[in-house]
Amino acid sequence: MPAMTELVWQRTPILTIGFFIAKEVRNLVRNITNFIPVLAAIFVSNSDWLPYAVIGGYLVFIVVSAFLNHHFFLYALADDAVHLRTGVFGKKSLTLKYERIQQAELDQSWYFRPFDLVILRVDSAGSAGKEVEIPGLPFNLAQDLRQRMLAQTASAKATTENTVADREQTEAPAETELTFSMSEIVRAGIMDNKIFVLLAVLIYPLSQTDMLEERLVPWLEANVSFLEESLWLNIGLAVAALAVLFILAVGVTLIRYYNLHFSILNERYQARSGLFTIRTVSFRYQKLQRVQLRQNFRGRLLKRFSIRVSQLQPSAHAQQQSGSASFVLPVLTQHLVTELCGWLKLPRSGDLDWQGISFIALLNPSFWIALIAPTVLLVTYANDVPLMNGFFTAALLWLAIQGYAIARWRNYGFTISNGWLAIKRGVFGRKENWYPLHKAQQIDVYQSPWLRLLGYADVFVHTAAGPEVIKYQPVSSALAMQREWASMIGSNHQRWM
Repeated sequence: MPAMTELVWQRTPILTIGFFIAKEVRNLVRNITNFIPVLAAIFVSNSDWLPYAVIGGYLVFIVVSAFLNHHFFLYALADDAVHLRTGVFGKKSLTLKYERIQQAELDQSWYFRPFDLVILRVDSAGSAGKEVEIPGLPFNLAQDLRQRMLAQTASAKATTENTVADREQTEAPAETELTFSMSEIVRAGIMDNKIFVLLAVLIYPLSQTDMLEERLVPWLEANVSFLEESLWLNIGLAVAALAVLFILAVGVTLIRYYNLHFSILNERYQARSGLFTIRTVSFRYQKLQRVQLRQNFRGRLLKRFSIRVSQLQPSAHAQQQSGSASFVLPVLTQHLVTELCGWLKLPRSGDLDWQGISFIALLNPSFWIALIAPTVLLVTYANDVPLMNGFFTAALLWLAIQGYAIARWRNYGFTISNGWLAIKRGVFGRKENWYPLHKAQQIDVYQSPWLRLLGYADVFVHTAAGPEVIKYQPVSSALAMQREWASMIGSNHQRWM
């Protein structure tokens, strides 16, 4: 490695100020809860200038901070490492060896595309891993640097000749390639439509202000008088507004996954998509921590599935980045699901022996559900509703919720097959979580006083993708699972990352 004095330190192009502005905005959204006191002060204040002062002050802060971060951001590329110097008041120097790099992704934001510039995102290995972002690199340089990093990662202990061979292999044609059509992306937008979540987020802050009551409602009364003429017209307009918002949410999915391209090469899975911002994400098979197969109610109607692969992310900051810890294919046919499960070495679903949990699991929810009927009867009686109507309503509500609880219990299952732990659940939809058991970090058997009284226990499996619990197992079975799975983990010598 060349000496530090021999490094050629470079600044990113002036265009990367846009990147630093976007980064500050992301930090604002991620830490929005810290601004609740400020938002509360704005809502309760009668001052007209305070919201503009707060917004204007923060905009100035974002712009000044972006200029300073750009000025003090320096990077240098060596043959075996990338070096960074960052920080305005607190200086930070980082040296990231290529052989320690776990992920190297390219992100071509919309404001970089006309200039053929990209953002190179890198994750390192180890418990103190770092996520590094170098914005404004020329596309060819970033692509070459990424291939160099991945080649040295795959052959950290190999000779120079083997490293060159690995690099040539990395640049070989992909083993498998898929391109998703526009119609499939539209189906993905219908399946995972976030419009109702967005409405819930927007309605609350609007309801805390006088905007609706003092401005919007008087304007509608003055300019749209026909709204009061027909109830069905109002309902139709509301449905039409929701339909427009639903279509807009589908449009967001189209922008994100436009021209989705999936490929596999040397157990590296890669997807590239985007209309304005083109993002390339990938994961190595060795880093796989969980595979989630999901089909919600809309997905069942469309006969489509989605798959999310969670991978090892040593950096806590990286886990907070939207989508950076997961590899997602948003829409798959049953045939593609079968092929992808084969590529990921998952057992075939038809060959699995799913095990359920004891009916004891129904006792706790059934107890609380049983309180619904008398509560509804009391409410209807207090509001002078006829007794038979109240009784019918209470019975119908109890049957619906109790039936849902039973369906959840019946559809829950778990199995161990070929070194994988799988757990399925769902009533209207379906979700399966698959974990490579040899990567489990801890297995606990837990008994609450209630479970001890019944002679049952819960089995907690802690993985790098999060904990999973198998509830209501007989104590003897739970302890046997713990011993057997711990023995399987201890005797397995496969790569963990």
